[in-house]
Amino acid sequence: MAEKQDVKQDDTDLFAIPDRLPRLLSNFEAVAASDTTAVLVDTDDKTPDELANWVIAHLEATGA
Repeated sequence: MAEKQDVKQDDTDLFAIPDRLPRLLSNFEAVAASDTTAVLVDTDDKTPDELANWVIAHLEATGA
């Protein structure tokens, strides 16, 4: 978020509203646990280019 240029209300609410972030993470984990096609992507400290390269490499490796 520190690098994000287009911060919106929803972004700030993520940290300002008590329990918002833990609930969101819990929801993502629940969906991932029930979806065999879900892929965990660590986005911390990654640039958009790094993320794009990771996604492309993952798709190529899995033949998607």
